[in-house]
Amino acid sequence: MQIIAHRGSMARGKQNTPAGVAVALHHGCDFLELDIWCAPSGPFQCSHGRSRPSLLADCLAAINPPMGLVAHLKGSFADADLLLLGAQLDAHLEPERVIYASHRSGVLRRVKVLRPAARLARFGLFPAILALVIPRPWDTCMVNQSCLMACHVRGLHARGYSVVASCVWELRSRDTVERLGVDAAFVNLA
Repeated sequence: MQIIAHRGSMARGKQNTPAGVAVALHHGCDFLELDIWCAPSGPFQCSHGRSRPSLLADCLAAINPPMGLVAHLKGSFADADLLLLGAQLDAHLEPERVIYASHRSGVLRRVKVLRPAARLARFGLFPAILALVIPRPWDTCMVNQSCLMACHVRGLHARGYSVVASCVWELRSRDTVERLGVDAAFVNLA
């Protein structure tokens, strides 16, 4: 099971920052999740809620291979923004080490059109259940571990999806979600 560092580090002042990336690297995480916003008139930023934003470029510069990135696309992105973001990510990481994730199906559909080979992930239980019946454009379903059951994981795997447990609050919860058979889990590092 792969480990995804939720926002790098959940410690105060380190979420979505180069310092948070350093925490994820220290723990040997397979992937780092960053909340990426398209600034109205400037470079891409990383932040969650009201936290002070960091520049995406600064966070990317702190990532060392082979760690990958879950690019959590927050808000709206025009096609031109998605193309610029893709170019910026390609400059720092191999495309197969980047997963574009969103709570919005429309954003993922546009990424799929613009970057057909991109890896896509959709957050939410309902979209994952829908994927059991109707093929979706994403290849990974990210579901809160509190409502994820082994039958969901088996069903999604049978249909070719990867499954990620989100909201795993600490590393010692790893055994619990690993027994579900998930491919990866978000962890909150201090």
